[in-house]
Amino acid sequence: MPSFINYIKIDFYKFYHSKIIKVHFIIPVLAMIPFLVYYSVSPWNELDKVISYIQIISMSFPLIISIILNMVYEQEECGGFQYFLTTPNKKYLPHFSKLISIIILGLISTFIAILSFGIMFYIMGNESIKISFYYKETLIVFSSNILLYMIQYLVVFSFGKGASIGIGIIGSLISALMLTGLGDGIWQVIPWAYSMRLSSYFIMYKENILIQNSEIIQGIFIMIIFIAITFISQLIFSNHWEGKRENY
Repeated sequence: MPSFINYIKIDFYKFYHSKIIKVHFIIPVLAMIPFLVYYSVSPWNELDKVISYIQIISMSFPLIISIILNMVYEQEECGGFQYFLTTPNKKYLPHFSKLISIIILGLISTFIAILSFGIMFYIMGNESIKISFYYKETLIVFSSNILLYMIQYLVVFSFGKGASIGIGIIGSLISALMLTGLGDGIWQVIPWAYSMRLSSYFIMYKENILIQNSEIIQGIFIMIIFIAITFISQLIFSNHWEGKRENY
């Protein structure tokens, strides 16, 4: 465990001396400000404003995650991937520490994007929705995207930056489509649908709109299975990765 913590410390040190940490603070702020300015004059009711904002954040996540993982890949590529290749044993440690470090930054960024938005929105006089709602939505949106971080990590280190960006763009489009009738009955097996669907269902629950709990439970259960499968894949991948290609 101490060695793993040291790996995480190294990752944050490297992120600090790059644009990666800055991006995690700048992007949510740049996303939040235009909405708050528009909502200050918009005739929409409070609930519609919040729903639209959270749905757009959820839809943007797949592409943003791909961009972040591309930045991580480029940073390691500049160093010839020595951070991974010089590990004498337990090759999975630097890979998992890198992934977990990015996920931690993603959690902070999500709090800024949603909770900070909620606090500012509340201060602006929109008091019908409590701050606790935004806190819970932050956790829902973030936890629903953990699987995407894992998938994108495997994609970018297996197939390169182009494939990762392509999947990020397609993933954002799929996320938007999964909110429509096209997602009914199939969203539970689409990783890019979890954030959009689960965050929307939570809003419906808070508004006492009838929803099918069995559908939500099924989706969460399948998501957990996917995370477990991807975790095992990450472990196998980490122990066989030899640079820009895998040696299975």
